[in-house]
Amino acid sequence: MKTAKVNGVAITSEAVQFELERLVKFYYAHGFKEDEIRKCLPELQEKALEQAIGAKLLLDRASSLEMAASAEEIDEEVRKVVEQLGGAEGYEKALAAQGLSEAALRKELEKGVRVNKLVAQACTGVDEPTEEDIAAFFEARKADYAGRTIVDVHDQIRDLIRHDRRGRALDAFVKELRAAADVEYVEDHGHGHGCGCGCHHGHEGQEA
Repeated sequence: MKTAKVNGVAITSEAVQFELERLVKFYYAHGFKEDEIRKCLPELQEKALEQAIGAKLLLDRASSLEMAASAEEIDEEVRKVVEQLGGAEGYEKALAAQGLSEAALRKELEKGVRVNKLVAQACTGVDEPTEEDIAAFFEARKADYAGRTIVDVHDQIRDLIRHDRRGRALDAFVKELRAAADVEYVEDHGHGHGCGCGCHHGHEGQEA
């Protein structure tokens, strides 16, 4: 699998796989069929690599700016993880399986909080989709929504438009970061660990 180095630090194949899985889940959740996703898998893999690079660049920038993350914000992220794992028992088992202490997990989540704050800054000023935007999107893609009305897919379309707009704003910001970074593409034949950006969950505003 093709990976990359950012300022000499390797992005692992696991990092790319992590981003790929997030992309696939996003498109599934927004009505894309399995065969449609399979057809565009090569493009999604390329996109996943770019997102892994972007995540690393964002983390480095957030660290350089020393953006703060409060204990309350980290507590909220822990709560989300516990909920995703089905409760305290699943949470404890997951920590044990990964050989992580809660303190180590909180450190990773702190990085994510700081990156999300940076992402929010980058997306400041992005317009929310209007009803006219949603209607135009639906009309242009009616064939894709055969048998469904705009009411059925209203929120799905709103989220897709919002996602696209925030993605464009974030892409522009990451492009600036990338211009000042040293990015080298490599073929990874080994096995790395973790998400490669130093944070084991998704960043708001990024794809998926």
